[in-house]
Amino acid sequence: MRILIWHGWLLEGSGSNVVTARTAEAWRAAGHDVALVCQERHPERYPWIDADGLVDADGPGEPTERRQRPAGSGRCVLLRPLIGPMLPVFVVDRYEGFDDVRRFPDLSDAELERYLRANVEALRAAVAWHGSEIVVTGHAIPGAAIARRALGAGRYVAKIHGSDLEYAVRLQDRYRELAREGLGGARAVIGAANEVLERCAGFVPEMRDLGRVVAPGVDVGAFRRRPRADALIDVADRLAVDPDTARGRPADTDALVERALEARDASVLAELAGTYDQAVPEPEAAERLRALAAGDAPIVGYLGKLIPQKGVELALCAHQGMAHDAAMLVVGFGSHREWLAALANALRRGDRAALTWLRDVGGMPIGDARPAVDGPHREVMFAGRLDHRYAPDALAAMDVMVVPSILHEAFGMVAAEAAAAGALPIVARHSGLAEVAAALESTVGRAGMFSFEPGDGSIDRLTTSIDRLLALPSEERDELSAGVSAFVGREWTWERTAERILAAW
Repeated sequence: MRILIWHGWLLEGSGSNVVTARTAEAWRAAGHDVALVCQERHPERYPWIDADGLVDADGPGEPTERRQRPAGSGRCVLLRPLIGPMLPVFVVDRYEGFDDVRRFPDLSDAELERYLRANVEALRAAVAWHGSEIVVTGHAIPGAAIARRALGAGRYVAKIHGSDLEYAVRLQDRYRELAREGLGGARAVIGAANEVLERCAGFVPEMRDLGRVVAPGVDVGAFRRRPRADALIDVADRLAVDPDTARGRPADTDALVERALEARDASVLAELAGTYDQAVPEPEAAERLRALAAGDAPIVGYLGKLIPQKGVELALCAHQGMAHDAAMLVVGFGSHREWLAALANALRRGDRAALTWLRDVGGMPIGDARPAVDGPHREVMFAGRLDHRYAPDALAAMDVMVVPSILHEAFGMVAAEAAAAGALPIVARHSGLAEVAAALESTVGRAGMFSFEPGDGSIDRLTTSIDRLLALPSEERDELSAGVSAFVGREWTWERTAERILAAW
């Protein structure tokens, strides 16, 4: 089959990015001819991308061939639409090649229309050039509307992800109308869980009968159980020779954060986040992981974006309040990195006044979080961004991995990846996360074991959940780890995801 998938952004760094990349890879592996239309600027990082080029209203020209295809294999061509200097997003971050990155709600009507028109023209040209038989587009907005305008009704399957609903459709009438336009004309509307489809139908009732649940997958060949020390040392050895770490967060930034916290200077914390490359591992990551490998305390971890919506603050506060001694490993990048460093500093020092300032001025949802003044002040280790080369082993090294997101999630793919790698997940019991937790809890017969109730008092409940897992005998934890890992390997694979999308068509 000739399959085209449109996605507005990159192939790493967020759940929808990863879903797009892994689905395209699975289709290619199954022998399909795939056109991947997105803004990824480094196709050389993906060995399954065979060629790449630019595309606009005049078509893609002749893509650059990157590798020889094995006989009988599929093919994937990446086409990057020429959309101009401005990139609309749901959550502001840095994007290579774009000096103007803005939230969808902040666009003028004229800017939105220019962005949509450029993508409509590029998609129409790409489909004509590729001869696409199946078209799949990402997000309620803008992908579905772009496909409707480019191809007409009934010519595409639309995927929704959750960020589109929470950061655009919920906020403005014009995006609800755009979602109605796109989703109402789709052949099917795919969501990762029943909850996100129902949430979408609340905004766009016309799509209710079109909804199909297609869970994301996990690369079970990469995300697998491993002995903790082996996993950590392997990652540390590879990070030690990774030249990209030189661009990461300098160690002396911690001293600058401490001074800013003492001075109660929010502007400095915001500025520090822009003084280094957040998209790479931190220079000291290898040393920190080796230190973890040398210890025998359990590791509680977080992997994901360091932004307010992900609730990383809850994990840091819960870690300090635990009854069990445990290390904390935070893997990720984002605009909130320095605020989280300041929070870890305040918790470690038992500085209640600083905690109050971080809550009131920084907007951190930490309630009346209390430092563990009568117990050990545990260090928190930040690693920076660890991409697909490193993340599987980082997760395999964790005993417990928390997903404390505050806002709705379509699924919670990182929880499934953690489970595949043998880390026992604990997720906030809401949105698609609740469905992931329920599936994992059911497979091991432990209701409520892998989730906690969000809302007021959630820090104490998260603390209790982590302590409950760490209190289990090691043999019992190992049995639970094997159980959830096996479940993911059976039920949540990218091959199954790719097949189910085609079935929805």
